[in-house]
Amino acid sequence: MNTANLLKEKINNIKLLTQNKHIKYQLTIILSLFVGGVQLAQNVLNDLNFVATSSFVPTIKDAIKFIDLPEIKDSVNRISNIKYGITSVPLFPKYEVQLIEEAKLANEPLPKLYNSLLKLGYGPIYTIPYGEFWIANNRSRDNNYGAHFKHLSSSAQLEGVGNSGYSNNNIDLFGKKFYKKHTLSGEINYDRRVIHYYGFDIDSNDLKSKDLDAYTKQRYQLIEPKLKLQSHYTDSAHVNYSILLNYYNLQNQNQESENNIRLNTLSSLFINKEKLNVNILTDYYNHKQSNDTINDLIISVNPSFEAKGSNWKANVGLAGTINNFNNKTLFYFYPQINFNYDIYENIIIPYAGVNGGLIKNSFKQLTTENPFIDSTLSYANTNNKYNLFLGLKGNLSSNASYDARVTYSQFDSLHFFVVNYNDINKMYNRFNVVYDNASLLNISGQINYQLNEKLKLIVKGDYNLYKTKNLKYAYHKPSFFLTFTGAYNLRNKIIVKADLFFVGSQWALSQNENKQLNGYFDGNIEAEYRYTKTLSFFARFNNIANQRYYKWERLPSQRFNMMIGLSFIPF
Repeated sequence: MNTANLLKEKINNIKLLTQNKHIKYQLTIILSLFVGGVQLAQNVLNDLNFVATSSFVPTIKDAIKFIDLPEIKDSVNRISNIKYGITSVPLFPKYEVQLIEEAKLANEPLPKLYNSLLKLGYGPIYTIPYGEFWIANNRSRDNNYGAHFKHLSSSAQLEGVGNSGYSNNNIDLFGKKFYKKHTLSGEINYDRRVIHYYGFDIDSNDLKSKDLDAYTKQRYQLIEPKLKLQSHYTDSAHVNYSILLNYYNLQNQNQESENNIRLNTLSSLFINKEKLNVNILTDYYNHKQSNDTINDLIISVNPSFEAKGSNWKANVGLAGTINNFNNKTLFYFYPQINFNYDIYENIIIPYAGVNGGLIKNSFKQLTTENPFIDSTLSYANTNNKYNLFLGLKGNLSSNASYDARVTYSQFDSLHFFVVNYNDINKMYNRFNVVYDNASLLNISGQINYQLNEKLKLIVKGDYNLYKTKNLKYAYHKPSFFLTFTGAYNLRNKIIVKADLFFVGSQWALSQNENKQLNGYFDGNIEAEYRYTKTLSFFARFNNIANQRYYKWERLPSQRFNMMIGLSFIPF
């Protein structure tokens, strides 16, 4: 090492020593100040000490220690001798059906059925006695039989016209026999009606010397036995059928009579998913009147197919009819088509179709519609060539439904009633039947509402527009009908029923001119109070508007009348 470097190292050591002495000197001064500050603080604190005297001696209670040591309990059960393996299961297992015990319902007691019902009533205004009686057997799986009797009459004398009294008597006997796959039923009906041709002027001088009862009284007697056999096969491969055979004899007091025998068979069979129906009708009647004898034979065959899908249903067929009327034979064919489609859950169901048929205008049918017709008539059957219809139906709710349709029809020999002004007795109180070709446009609608068994309402309307070929008007065919029917059951104790009728104007052929009969309103109300299960009382009010209207020309109706009565169960 050279002299210069050695000299430099010596100088650095002297500087370092000097710096260390300086640091020690600073530390000595700081320590002296700290010790002096502490002594000064102790002197101050000694000057601030206070001595407090008190009798309270603080004590601390001994601590109680728990010596229990925590334990850990293992809740998992350890399984020893575990063996692992694979169980083979077939890919397609064999299912075995196990029998289960059938469900059983406790036998509930059936409600008691009564064998009979008797109703009696009396109308004081027009002297109207009334009686009706029903009787039947008890519950039976083998048979059902019974009888029904009814009497209703009146000795009314209306102002300005002849004796308008009437009498209706009915006896109905019925019975059914139930077999395993069939039902055999039969009935015998007897109907006796007495009416008076009261549509004449009681003050006419030409009638004062005559026995009016002999000229105005008429009596109809009908006896009608029926026999029916019907099958009930549940297997679609079987042919189900219904055979109805009936006969009637109708007579009036003029020794005129009509005999009719009718055989109607209906067979049905499923072919795949379609249903084949075949309806065969044989209808023969013989009518004897004072000036002529009429024979009429109608044979009709109507095959049809029924098919349906998830929301549609169709019925397509064709009817062929042979009519031998007084040795003159005619053939007719009528289409039978009906189609409906459910657009939305039975709420909107449009439907359309076409049909037709031959309408028999017999003595029974005409006197049922108008009992004031003359006994000597001209007869002809009505050929309903076709009915074209288009409609809409469905459910408005779970309680309400509707149906509206438009129908256009064509008729040959449609019948109309006109007063016989060629009467040699000059009473002009009987009707003749005239025929004419005509068309009919009908617009109809119906709304039904039912709330359980408590409330039931039906509103129905029909508008008719006739167009005749030769006659000036469609005589005694009202332009419209509007009916309202309602029933209300209050706790099965009070039952109120109402029937309201609005009938439009109609035309009549008077002696010298056409006459328009005004429309009318007729309303009937009935109230029943059930005192017990076997005894009740009722009151009926007819023609509540107290109108004198004319359903038939020269034949006014009864005004307001009422009936009170009771019904009870004898046994």
